[in-house]
Amino acid sequence: MKKPISVASLLTAAAILAVAASISFIVSVRSVEAAGDPIVVIVNNSNPVDNLSLGELKKLFLSDRSRWDTGKAVAPVMPAPGAPERTAFLKIVCGMNDTDLGKYFMQAAFTGKSATPPKDVASASAVKSFVAASPGAIGFVKAGDFHGDGSDGGVKAVKIDGAAAADPGYKIKM
Repeated sequence: MKKPISVASLLTAAAILAVAASISFIVSVRSVEAAGDPIVVIVNNSNPVDNLSLGELKKLFLSDRSRWDTGKAVAPVMPAPGAPERTAFLKIVCGMNDTDLGKYFMQAAFTGKSATPPKDVASASAVKSFVAASPGAIGFVKAGDFHGDGSDGGVKAVKIDGAAAADPGYKIKM
């Protein structure tokens, strides 16, 4: 028989997450040299998806959509807390910061919702490697970390609301 989780344990875990996320948020608020640079959304080359809406993107990263139309499981990945592209992505796409994201997934677990948070990795090259290795993966990197010439190793860029990262109307920028 499973031992029930106490409210005090949940509150302690929530407080620890809040403090950790606050620290990473403060660190990520530093000035960014590449302000206004696009954030490129990437998927595995085998994924037939070429365009997503901002709403679909949010559902994929918040586990509200767990399968692609092909039936493959969605596997979101993102740079670790503190990365400026993560901070911008969460704000623009999800309307959250890292603290909110932690609370979202903690509440989902507490209420029994099957929701898995995105995998955190240390760098843009780790995001690209993870996406390249998993047919259902989706991630994002700064435009400067994506070449788009085939040298990115098994990943491709996805348009968002019909706009490519280089287009003037592209919405996901740092």
